[in-house]
Amino acid sequence: MTEASYIPMTSEALEDLKEYMKKSISHAEYKSGNTWTKIPIYKVETLTDGRIAIYVLFDHDAPDQISGIRFYHRNGFLWAGGNESLNKEEFEEGVLYRYTLKLVQSSGKS
Repeated sequence: MTEASYIPMTSEALEDLKEYMKKSISHAEYKSGNTWTKIPIYKVETLTDGRIAIYVLFDHDAPDQISGIRFYHRNGFLWAGGNESLNKEEFEEGVLYRYTLKLVQSSGKS
């Protein structure tokens, strides 16, 4: 089997992929103590540098210590997640959390 040469996606294809990703996120969960709590997505947008930003608002109802965050696909599976260290006590009005993604094309060669 022969490996194909590097064929980059068009800018239109990359934009289409970003739009798909933006529409795929359904909700988030945050971890405080040993409990995961579902929270809605505040907004999703493409930043001026091309990254995708997913926002979650931790308002006055959210606990002060948040140790993890997960994002879910609209079909119910875990899309992204990991540990986080957020101390909401430091903020009076709450926290607007932003998770960013950058799509990068590569030929696969070093």
